[in-house]
Amino acid sequence: MPAKPRAPVDQLEAGSAFFAGLGLDVRHFGPMWHVMKVAQLVETELNRIAGQHGLSIADFHLLGALMMDAEKPLRPTDLALALNVSNAALTARIRKLSDAGLVLGRKGEGDRRATVLSLTAKGSETVLAIGAAIEREGHFVRYFRGLPAEDQRVLGRVMGELHTLMDRHFLPASRSDPLGG
Repeated sequence: MPAKPRAPVDQLEAGSAFFAGLGLDVRHFGPMWHVMKVAQLVETELNRIAGQHGLSIADFHLLGALMMDAEKPLRPTDLALALNVSNAALTARIRKLSDAGLVLGRKGEGDRRATVLSLTAKGSETVLAIGAAIEREGHFVRYFRGLPAEDQRVLGRVMGELHTLMDRHFLPASRSDPLGG
Protein backbone atom coordinates (compact mmCIF):
# COMPACT_ATOMS: atom_id res chain seq x y z
CA MET A 1 0.00 0.00 0.00
CA PRO A 2 1.50 3.39 -0.99
CA ALA A 3 2.32 5.89 1.75
CA LYS A 4 -0.06 8.79 2.29
CA PRO A 5 1.20 11.88 0.44
CA ARG A 6 2.83 14.25 2.90
CA ALA A 7 4.28 17.25 1.09
CA PRO A 8 1.74 19.93 0.11
CA VAL A 9 2.59 19.50 -3.58
CA ASP A 10 2.11 15.71 -3.34
CA GLN A 11 -1.21 16.16 -1.54
CA LEU A 12 -2.37 18.67 -4.14
CA GLU A 13 -1.42 16.38 -7.03
CA ALA A 14 -3.20 13.42 -5.43
CA GLY A 15 -6.38 15.44 -4.81
CA SER A 16 -6.38 16.97 -8.28
CA ALA A 17 -5.87 13.57 -9.89
CA PHE A 18 -8.68 12.05 -7.84
CA PHE A 19 -11.24 14.72 -8.70
CA ALA A 20 -10.11 14.96 -12.32
CA GLY A 21 -10.62 11.18 -12.52
CA LEU A 22 -14.26 11.80 -11.58
CA GLY A 23 -14.56 14.07 -14.61
CA LEU A 24 -14.52 17.34 -12.68
CA ASP A 25 -12.84 20.55 -13.81
CA VAL A 26 -10.08 20.91 -11.21
CA ARG A 27 -8.59 24.26 -12.20
CA HIS A 28 -9.88 25.73 -8.92
CA PHE A 29 -8.65 22.82 -6.83
CA GLY A 30 -5.06 23.98 -6.24
CA PRO A 31 -5.81 27.53 -5.11
CA MET A 32 -8.85 26.44 -3.07
CA TRP A 33 -6.94 23.62 -1.41
CA HIS A 34 -4.01 25.90 -0.55
CA VAL A 35 -6.35 28.55 0.91
CA MET A 36 -8.09 25.89 2.99
CA LYS A 37 -4.83 24.38 4.27
CA VAL A 38 -3.21 27.75 4.99
CA ALA A 39 -6.40 28.86 6.78
CA GLN A 40 -6.26 25.71 8.91
CA LEU A 41 -2.60 26.29 9.78
CA VAL A 42 -3.16 29.98 10.54
CA GLU A 43 -6.24 29.28 12.67
CA THR A 44 -4.35 26.67 14.69
CA GLU A 45 -1.46 29.04 15.24
CA LEU A 46 -3.70 31.99 16.12
CA ASN A 47 -5.60 29.84 18.62
CA ARG A 48 -2.27 28.91 20.19
CA ILE A 49 -1.23 32.57 20.47
CA ALA A 50 -4.63 33.75 21.75
CA GLY A 51 -4.63 30.77 24.13
CA GLN A 52 -1.58 32.24 25.86
CA HIS A 53 -4.01 34.97 26.98
CA GLY A 54 -6.79 32.56 27.92
CA LEU A 55 -8.79 33.21 24.75
CA SER A 56 -9.49 31.69 21.35
CA ILE A 57 -8.96 33.38 18.01
CA ALA A 58 -12.76 33.69 17.83
CA ASP A 59 -12.68 35.66 21.10
CA PHE A 60 -9.91 37.87 19.68
CA HIS A 61 -11.91 38.37 16.47
CA LEU A 62 -14.92 39.55 18.48
CA LEU A 63 -12.85 41.82 20.72
CA GLY A 64 -11.03 43.20 17.69
CA ALA A 65 -14.33 43.99 15.97
CA LEU A 66 -15.44 45.94 19.05
CA MET A 67 -12.12 47.78 19.20
CA MET A 68 -12.19 48.75 15.53
CA ASP A 69 -15.75 50.04 15.83
CA ALA A 70 -15.20 51.72 19.22
CA GLU A 71 -16.40 55.10 17.90
CA LYS A 72 -19.92 53.82 17.25
CA PRO A 73 -22.03 51.75 19.62
CA LEU A 74 -22.50 48.15 18.51
CA ARG A 75 -25.53 46.07 19.32
CA PRO A 76 -25.08 42.29 19.53
CA THR A 77 -27.19 41.80 16.39
CA ASP A 78 -24.91 44.17 14.45
CA LEU A 79 -21.86 42.35 15.74
CA ALA A 80 -23.33 38.95 14.83
CA LEU A 81 -23.83 40.16 11.27
CA ALA A 82 -20.31 41.58 11.10
CA LEU A 83 -18.82 38.29 12.37
CA ASN A 84 -21.15 36.07 10.31
CA VAL A 85 -22.44 34.13 13.32
CA SER A 86 -25.82 33.49 14.89
CA ASN A 87 -27.17 35.70 17.65
CA ALA A 88 -27.27 32.67 19.98
CA ALA A 89 -23.59 31.85 19.43
CA LEU A 90 -22.65 35.47 19.93
CA THR A 91 -24.65 35.73 23.15
CA ALA A 92 -22.68 32.87 24.71
CA ARG A 93 -19.38 34.38 23.56
CA ILE A 94 -20.28 37.83 24.92
CA ARG A 95 -21.26 36.31 28.26
CA LYS A 96 -17.87 34.56 28.49
CA LEU A 97 -15.94 37.72 27.61
CA SER A 98 -18.08 39.86 29.91
CA ASP A 99 -17.48 37.45 32.80
CA ALA A 100 -13.74 37.77 32.08
CA GLY A 101 -14.02 41.56 32.38
CA LEU A 102 -13.21 42.20 28.70
CA VAL A 103 -16.59 43.37 27.35
CA LEU A 104 -19.20 45.66 28.80
CA GLY A 105 -22.87 45.69 27.82
CA ARG A 106 -25.03 48.71 28.60
CA LYS A 107 -28.52 49.82 27.65
CA GLY A 108 -28.76 51.85 24.47
CA GLU A 109 -29.62 55.53 24.68
CA GLY A 110 -32.24 55.58 21.93
CA ASP A 111 -33.74 52.16 22.63
CA ARG A 112 -33.55 51.11 26.27
CA ARG A 113 -34.34 47.51 25.26
CA ALA A 114 -31.20 47.27 23.14
CA THR A 115 -27.81 46.39 24.59
CA VAL A 116 -24.77 48.26 23.33
CA LEU A 117 -21.37 46.56 23.58
CA SER A 118 -17.95 48.03 24.20
CA LEU A 119 -14.53 46.92 25.34
CA THR A 120 -13.30 47.47 28.85
CA ALA A 121 -9.78 48.80 29.39
CA LYS A 122 -8.72 45.19 30.08
CA GLY A 123 -10.36 44.13 26.80
CA SER A 124 -8.43 46.78 24.86
CA GLU A 125 -5.17 45.78 26.52
CA THR A 126 -5.82 42.13 25.66
CA VAL A 127 -6.50 42.90 21.99
CA LEU A 128 -3.26 44.88 21.77
CA ALA A 129 -1.28 42.16 23.57
CA ILE A 130 -2.56 39.41 21.26
CA GLY A 131 -2.02 41.57 18.19
CA ALA A 132 1.58 42.19 19.25
CA ALA A 133 2.09 38.47 19.93
CA ILE A 134 0.77 37.60 16.46
CA GLU A 135 3.22 40.06 14.94
CA ARG A 136 6.12 38.67 17.00
CA GLU A 137 5.35 34.96 16.90
CA GLY A 138 3.15 34.42 13.86
CA HIS A 139 4.59 32.20 11.17
CA PHE A 140 2.20 33.63 8.60
CA VAL A 141 3.47 37.12 9.40
CA ARG A 142 7.09 36.00 9.13
CA TYR A 143 6.59 34.14 5.84
CA PHE A 144 4.42 36.89 4.38
CA ARG A 145 7.10 39.48 5.15
CA GLY A 146 9.62 37.21 3.42
CA LEU A 147 7.71 37.42 0.15
CA PRO A 148 8.77 40.02 -2.39
CA ALA A 149 6.80 43.27 -2.00
CA GLU A 150 4.96 42.72 -5.29
CA ASP A 151 3.83 39.23 -4.19
CA GLN A 152 2.61 40.69 -0.89
CA ARG A 153 0.59 43.29 -2.80
CA VAL A 154 -0.84 40.76 -5.27
CA LEU A 155 -1.74 38.27 -2.53
CA GLY A 156 -3.50 41.01 -0.56
CA ARG A 157 -5.38 42.20 -3.64
CA VAL A 158 -6.47 38.72 -4.81
CA MET A 159 -7.53 37.57 -1.34
CA GLY A 160 -9.37 40.85 -0.80
CA GLU A 161 -11.26 40.45 -4.07
CA LEU A 162 -12.23 36.85 -3.26
CA HIS A 163 -13.28 37.85 0.25
CA THR A 164 -15.45 40.68 -1.07
CA LEU A 165 -17.09 38.48 -3.72
CA MET A 166 -17.78 35.62 -1.34
CA ASP A 167 -19.01 37.90 1.44
CA ARG A 168 -21.74 39.22 -0.87
CA HIS A 169 -23.24 35.74 -1.10
CA PHE A 170 -22.80 34.65 2.48
CA LEU A 171 -25.86 33.02 3.99
CA PRO A 172 -25.57 32.99 7.80
CA ALA A 173 -28.00 30.12 8.27
CA SER A 174 -25.99 27.82 6.00
CA ARG A 175 -22.69 27.96 7.90
CA SER A 176 -21.56 26.46 11.15
CA ASP A 177 -20.52 28.88 13.86
CA PRO A 178 -16.83 29.85 13.53
CA LEU A 179 -16.88 31.25 17.04
CA GLY A 180 -17.19 27.76 18.42
CA GLY A 181 -20.30 28.93 20.09
